Amino acid sequence: MGLTSTWFTALLFVAAIAAVAGAVLLWQRVRGPRPVRLAARLGMIVMCQLTAILVVMVVVNNQYGFYASWDDLLGSANSGGRPTAGPGAPTTPAVPDYRAKFTAYSQGFERATVRGWHSGTKGDVIVWLPPQYGKKEFAHTRFPVIEVLHGIPGTPHSFLRGMRLGRIMEDQITAGRAEPAILVLPTITPDRVNTGCADVPGKSRVATWLTDDVVRTVNRNFRTLPAPRGWAVMGISTGGYCAARLALEHPETFAAGAALAPDDPSRGVRSPVWLAHHTVPAPDVQLLVESSDQDPESPPKFAAAITGAVSPPTHVTTIRISNGGHNWKTWGRMFPEAFTWVSGRIEAPRVVPLAPSAAP
Repeated sequence: MGLTSTWFTALLFVAAIAAVAGAVLLWQRVRGPRPVRLAARLGMIVMCQLTAILVVMVVVNNQYGFYASWDDLLGSANSGGRPTAGPGAPTTPAVPDYRAKFTAYSQGFERATVRGWHSGTKGDVIVWLPPQYGKKEFAHTRFPVIEVLHGIPGTPHSFLRGMRLGRIMEDQITAGRAEPAILVLPTITPDRVNTGCADVPGKSRVATWLTDDVVRTVNRNFRTLPAPRGWAVMGISTGGYCAARLALEHPETFAAGAALAPDDPSRGVRSPVWLAHHTVPAPDVQLLVESSDQDPESPPKFAAAITGAVSPPTHVTTIRISNGGHNWKTWGRMFPEAFTWVSGRIEAPRVVPLAPSAAP
């Protein structure tokens, strides 16, 4: 029974009601010495409060999408960690093989556990292909790619619970507001540590994971346009912070970055504001920062901090909405316009001659 399933929520509601009903019915029927009666009644109170707290926690989690599954809650959803080599295991090849087995997952997404040959880690990568990808007339077409980064707490799977991300993108494509693009949802905590998507010695090389291993894997397994003009990065909350810093630090990989309700861009290792001040020459990238007037965790002043720090040719566009907190409902309202903005700043799908060994 899934953590976010209707049946699990209903079961908790029934348990909470049963606990209260049981306490009311049995309160005066408890027999035995005074200490026994006291312990029994205390147990009833604890059971009522415990089931009520569980109901509230599950309802809040379902509303805001903090955890998408039991594995997500227990910290094993992203299948991350450093690859382990047993006795006789092959060493890292001179030319790493980035082939991966992507299998059908949910809501039209495909999923694989990817090995990071250069970052020394591994983690889940979830991919959504636009409807055009599988059509005959697009058989020799390569598509732009948008990496979409989750927040913390969270995993790539959170996007499938918090919002129907593929449907949002498909609607934008159908309406002519965005070009068909491949969405790539990698974990930003492959070693289960938050580094702000930076390479931190002794902890995790997340920047290398996202800008090298994930990019190489997607390029090897799908028909993609080359970086940087064919690639963009975007994200929510901590993922938004990551999108800004990765675009600024790796203009050779991403032509654009969209930060939706990002964390404080002035904090952390090689933060977006620090990079904007210290990167010489300034990177030729475009940034979007979306914020809500009612979001205390990512106020509009964060967008102003990034805007004030950059120098040409870096350019920042800001979008400000009047209401909405730091939650999936607000981010879901931000994504359509963000997809349109990103689509206009990377290459559109185009026909490229494919080598015999090219991705399907």
